[in-house]
Amino acid sequence: MSEIENPMATPGGESTMMGQWRVVLRQAEEAARAGKYEEAFALAGRPEVVDHHQAVQFRGRIGLDLIARASRRASCDDVAGAIDDLRLAERIGAPPDSLAAARLSLADQVAAEIRGDLDVGEPVRALERIEALAKDKISGPTLRRYREVAEAWRTATAEARRGEFGEAMENLDRAERLAAGSDAEAAQQAIAAARRELEARQKTTAPMVEALYAALGGGEWPKILAAAEALVTAVPEHPAARQARAKAWQQIAAIGPSSGSQWSRRDKGPSRPVRSSEPADRGEPPPVDLTIGRVFPALGPTARPDPGPARPLANPSASGPQGRFLLWADAVGGYLVCLNDRVVLGRAGADSPADVPLMGDLSREHAVLVRGSESYMIEPRRDTFVNGRRIAEPTVLRNGDVIRLGSTVELEFRQPSPFSATARLMIVSRHRLPIAVDGVLLMADTCIVGRESQAHIPAPALRDSIVLYRQGAAIWCRAKGGFEVDGRPCVARAPLTMTSSVLGEGFSFSLEPLSSNSV
Repeated sequence: MSEIENPMATPGGESTMMGQWRVVLRQAEEAARAGKYEEAFALAGRPEVVDHHQAVQFRGRIGLDLIARASRRASCDDVAGAIDDLRLAERIGAPPDSLAAARLSLADQVAAEIRGDLDVGEPVRALERIEALAKDKISGPTLRRYREVAEAWRTATAEARRGEFGEAMENLDRAERLAAGSDAEAAQQAIAAARRELEARQKTTAPMVEALYAALGGGEWPKILAAAEALVTAVPEHPAARQARAKAWQQIAAIGPSSGSQWSRRDKGPSRPVRSSEPADRGEPPPVDLTIGRVFPALGPTARPDPGPARPLANPSASGPQGRFLLWADAVGGYLVCLNDRVVLGRAGADSPADVPLMGDLSREHAVLVRGSESYMIEPRRDTFVNGRRIAEPTVLRNGDVIRLGSTVELEFRQPSPFSATARLMIVSRHRLPIAVDGVLLMADTCIVGRESQAHIPAPALRDSIVLYRQGAAIWCRAKGGFEVDGRPCVARAPLTMTSSVLGEGFSFSLEPLSSNSV
């Protein structure tokens, strides 16, 4: 480097370096005039400037400028911008007294918005906003009073959800007194309306509580479940009702045979599929009537819920068969087959929208299985776990994964064939579906019934595999040699309807369509 290029090598180089702070400070002042206070603060904090007397004064001035700008922003309802300015002013080292006054003024300005939340009966929202402001030291007497109102109101709401109506009423009274002392007349009226609603709910739920304890005294689990469901609907967090419902589901799910035992006890009779409508003359539980919406024995005089909108049958459509059907295979088992790309897992019930209804303490729509082009994903709606790990976002499933819904319902996900997107769900906990099937099939393009390891439906005694597959607007069957479909002879392959019976050498099965709430 030449002497001209290196200022330290020139006689005036030292003075040039000593004057560098003026250049930096001038740049900081220009940034501040342009409103770029972050840049100005960074320049004024550089090592060659930071301790200079003029730089210290400059930082004090931009701190006051930021406080003034925060006041202007607040007057234009830009509360977020005002808070940002006050944060930066504090970092710069603005005078504490000026900052405190600005924060108090801002608190008074936002208090009207907080009171608006209380006026429309939103204490939780009001409390969230007050707590967020407190993190930035935005507080004042008015906000503190509104916080007390919101806290008492929120506590009353939580107590009401647990059925603690006496304590809830006391907290609503306190919230109303605090609102009256804060000149929040509209909020006071909203709290009074909440009290009237609470009184009405208390009168409505009192007979439900009595009915629950009467059912518990009788020890009949279906009646206990009905009473607990009714009470939880009115009082969602009622501890006794929730505990009784969970226990009732455990007991009801354990009634009757496990999912596979029904089939293992079947007589080796004629080679034709045995439907659920056959007489139960072999020690099996009574058949389930697919025309009614019940998923367990009648619960007494309670009215049947509205079944809601019907789900589609597994019938041909423009895009091929959709919906669900039952597959009954003699000497193999029964399966619930779901054809749609989205399958809802949830609690069984007459009003359940679940495609796979499970007799357990679950939400009506607990989780959703989604079939993609390359994999399945599970979307949690309520507490859902995969291999013991709670999930909060859509999660890819892999062969062998164990899905837990809620605290006890467990399903094993199997995708046995690498060449087919069809998957199988097996219930590994003691819970079951309303109809005693051996598993659930998520059928993509094909479904293999056979003895090989890649079969979707295991059939160890079957000599040659049978394949069900989608083609056009129907489901087809392919089997080696000849077989009959609804009494008609077929060779190699044939289309099926949702009520078809198939009879071949060494195998027989039938399909049964499902309408909404059949299962």
